[in-house]
Amino acid sequence: MRSGLAESVVAAAFSRVGQRVLHLDRRSYYAANWASFTFNALLTWIQEHHEESQPEEVQDWSSLLEEGEELIYLLNRDSASITNLQVFCYASEEDEEEEAPDTTGEDQGGDDEVKETPETESTEGEEPTTAAGQSQSEPTRKKISFAHLVKEGRRFNIDLVSKLMYSRGSLVDLLIKSNVSRYAEFKNVTRILTYRGGKVEQVPCSRADVFASRQLSVVEKRKLMRFLTSCVEETEEQRAYNGRPYLEFLCDQQLGDNLQHFLLHSIAMVTEDTPTEEGLASTRHFLRSLGRYGNTPFLFPVYGLGEIPQCFCRMCAVFGGIYCLRHSVSCLLLDKDTNRCKAVIDSRGQRISCSHFVVEDGFIGADWKREATPTRFLSRAVLITDRSILPSDSDQQVSMVTVPPIAAGCPAVKMVELCPSTMTCMPGTYLVHLTCQSAGSAYHDLSPVVTRMFRTPESHDQESSPTLLWCLYFNMADGSGLEGEGHDLPNNVYLCSGPDAGLGHEHAVRQAQAIFQKILPDEEFCPPAPNPEDIVYDGENNSSSTPGDGETLEGEKEKEETLEGEVEKEEKVEGEVEKEEKMEGEVEKEE
Repeated sequence: MRSGLAESVVAAAFSRVGQRVLHLDRRSYYAANWASFTFNALLTWIQEHHEESQPEEVQDWSSLLEEGEELIYLLNRDSASITNLQVFCYASEEDEEEEAPDTTGEDQGGDDEVKETPETESTEGEEPTTAAGQSQSEPTRKKISFAHLVKEGRRFNIDLVSKLMYSRGSLVDLLIKSNVSRYAEFKNVTRILTYRGGKVEQVPCSRADVFASRQLSVVEKRKLMRFLTSCVEETEEQRAYNGRPYLEFLCDQQLGDNLQHFLLHSIAMVTEDTPTEEGLASTRHFLRSLGRYGNTPFLFPVYGLGEIPQCFCRMCAVFGGIYCLRHSVSCLLLDKDTNRCKAVIDSRGQRISCSHFVVEDGFIGADWKREATPTRFLSRAVLITDRSILPSDSDQQVSMVTVPPIAAGCPAVKMVELCPSTMTCMPGTYLVHLTCQSAGSAYHDLSPVVTRMFRTPESHDQESSPTLLWCLYFNMADGSGLEGEGHDLPNNVYLCSGPDAGLGHEHAVRQAQAIFQKILPDEEFCPPAPNPEDIVYDGENNSSSTPGDGETLEGEKEKEETLEGEVEKEEKVEGEVEKEEKMEGEVEKEE
């Protein structure tokens, strides 16, 4: 239940090997906390979270119990994983000429912002095009208004979670292996940036970048290349630093402050206290992914990350899976003798038999946990800006930005800036995602970074920075702390978690694969789906078979044998023709 990434991969894997799958989600959209929204849909989503939802009455389904069965009620807290939503609109209500840099509007609270959305949508001015040239700071250009953002809202695809795909990561390998990659398109992340000394710099990570960099001296370039080459293989010298801080290891390699900053924050993307073995593992993962598809290790799906769970849902449906949105499970029916879930009861009181049940951990009550552990959270911010954080000759830059802690006790922040060619924002704007581990509310954690790097009414001396048009802060539950063994659940009930704090998708793919192997240890995980042109249809019963089936393989053999026979016939005919020509030649000679 729920259609997050892990659940969607599990559903696709089961459906692909012939299992019957019923996939339910109480929400009206796919992908749960991995979802992508248009701007207008996001405003609706915010409004629903701000409204105080009345707890639903727990219905008594004991009348559906049979002898030897027990009911396990699931929690009905849809919004518990999202908290502390705050919205700020810095764009003017209506289109206007550019005047002064700080007259872009006043802060508005989340509730006021969302309430004004329908009114703004109905009273917006007739501006045909105001997006052209927004990235240029010309004094006569028109500022982008909130009304224009709403009008062009369908051009946005705003992710709830911010992640990137390592080119040699487990998700990319799975997409290629299963043929699910044909359902989506991807773009390269074109550059790695870092925030240092009050300005944004480009990080040289590939060989070409290192030698083209003007930030590094010749000596630093040689040291960096020598260090990156030495990181590929694990050595005895590296093992000697196990358990010691990665920063200490970098210092002992005689690397200067420049290189230490790049390696620690932008390549390994770890903290100063991270153990050396973890820092080196992250560095190797970064280096292994370089050069496979572009100059950086990362890919991003066009139309947003919410496309990936939907791609796996599509694969599940193609092979017979059934999907029901706005539909949920109220409770499980447990067989007391075997301690197995034999059926579920949905929100309409229908009893549905099942052999296995996969559910997100948020639906399981605390009484099923062996040990009470506090939920960890991530701090998220979504920004709409008028230009790139580091302007360049190209307006098609997709950037990964690392922001080290700006003060003691502050978390490191990962930032992803998306351009309009990713189909996540309208022309003339950029979509920026910020993520860090929560120390407090998302606004408390991330607003100091936003104020420093973007132009807002609270900013000072930020004339050259991008102007912030609209901003959303919220906290999201961190799914990396899930322990399946920490729950007293029926033998055939399996837990998934929501998005984790990692930049990649390894955690979700690992969860899905572990669940699949527990249930079907002898089956292949997500075998390749056939290409449509490879499917052979039986003319008599109009049924189809795939290259993985024996019928198709036999059919291919028959085709090959037929082709071989035709080739042999042609060769015989050619041989006869050659003989006749020779005979004619002999006759001519005799004459």
